[in-house]
Amino acid sequence: MSDPCPESAAFVPGPSDGPWYRTMMPFEHFDSIRSQQFPHSCDVAQLTGTARAKVAVRLAPGHYPNPYNIVTRERGELFIYGGYVGDKPESDDDNEEAGSYVARLDADTLEERWRVHFKVPFEHYFDWPGVLGVHGNGFLYVVTGAKLAKIDPATGAHRTIDLPEHPGGFGAAYNGFVISRSGDIIAKSLERGRPLVNSLPGLYAVKDSGIPAFLVSVDADTLEIKAVVETPEPVLGRVMVDGQAPDEFVYLPGLTHVWRYRLGPDSLTLDPSWNPQYVFPGEQPGPACGMLNGWVVVQTNFLEAKKPLRISAFHSGNAALNHHHVPFPHGAPSEEYSKPALDAAHNRIYTSDEKVGLVTALDFKADVGFVPVWQQPQTMDSFWAVVGPRQRRNIIGTDYLDCQDYVVWRDADTGVELARSGPLDARLNGNIVAIGFDGRFYYLGVNDGTVNELTLKPA
Repeated sequence: MSDPCPESAAFVPGPSDGPWYRTMMPFEHFDSIRSQQFPHSCDVAQLTGTARAKVAVRLAPGHYPNPYNIVTRERGELFIYGGYVGDKPESDDDNEEAGSYVARLDADTLEERWRVHFKVPFEHYFDWPGVLGVHGNGFLYVVTGAKLAKIDPATGAHRTIDLPEHPGGFGAAYNGFVISRSGDIIAKSLERGRPLVNSLPGLYAVKDSGIPAFLVSVDADTLEIKAVVETPEPVLGRVMVDGQAPDEFVYLPGLTHVWRYRLGPDSLTLDPSWNPQYVFPGEQPGPACGMLNGWVVVQTNFLEAKKPLRISAFHSGNAALNHHHVPFPHGAPSEEYSKPALDAAHNRIYTSDEKVGLVTALDFKADVGFVPVWQQPQTMDSFWAVVGPRQRRNIIGTDYLDCQDYVVWRDADTGVELARSGPLDARLNGNIVAIGFDGRFYYLGVNDGTVNELTLKPA
């Protein structure tokens, strides 16, 4: 088929000297500063010729239990990561759904080409999703549990290494990774402690455990671990790397403060001069930092909180320069799994609170801070995706209504709804709607184990 999106039609995918493969969706947030802005994508009007659109759905024939994220590489290539870090309670070694997996699909037919599985050797392992990404060298990399694998995209052949974890804690889960400008894999662990000692669910147990995270740097070619440090405290959110400035820094949202590490060729060094507080009494730690034109943006309430969500921006050169904003002042209790999306071209931020059921756009001005642009009702658990050319952005997210999840396109300037899918899954989706070639988008059904291809048609 011809590509209806002029931006992606003109785009040539391939290897790069930078961190990520040149493709539509190399990684869940596109880049290592976690912007969630996809530069080779199109808006509703470009794809349909109309201001509003209908959403057509095509279902992949395979079953993909507990899918987490999907990436593109060359045209015609899709790769999915999902499954369970430890075996499901009812599973055994012969169950094809046991453990986690990476699968390759044909983007035109949605037929599966190969699937590889990763398992851990004991029960009660801390089950928390990792992530799949496509390195600039062309290989796939996945973190799952405390394992990092390098995968040949053509065959699925892979090499796996073990990442550091504390003994006796029932396993670490590395919740994602990013890539430095030199090509190293940067990842960070979560540990909840022994289940019989700490019975709190998921991230609450990590916070309560007091177990520090391991922050690691791994050579992508050799899989040699180049540097390992323990953080001062548990870190719930994902890791972010800013390689735009002369010095490269790793940012981590701690329990109350943001931690920063200077990244060297073989070292990770805590920067004591940059450690601002972003969580205050009644609030909870945040999901991840992002970088917006030299400002580190982070929000609170990755876990349910008694106080409304707070979003903060700290200047990367001087954390004493900062701004704070509470976008939903009446929104308590509050909880949001996903970090804000950041559009550097417009100095604009998009965020949400799933517990409150509101989404918002905020302009950021260095002299005055956050300026509200619009607000709309929407119960969203996913990350925003910012798409379309600079002059007419759209944003894509999910909306959970009547126990069903929908995908929604909005005008980024006004918040007006432009397109909405039918119901896609009975469970909230905690990841991003993936951006593909040929005007295709992908929603992963967590409850039903489905891959849903979405395309837009004139309304």
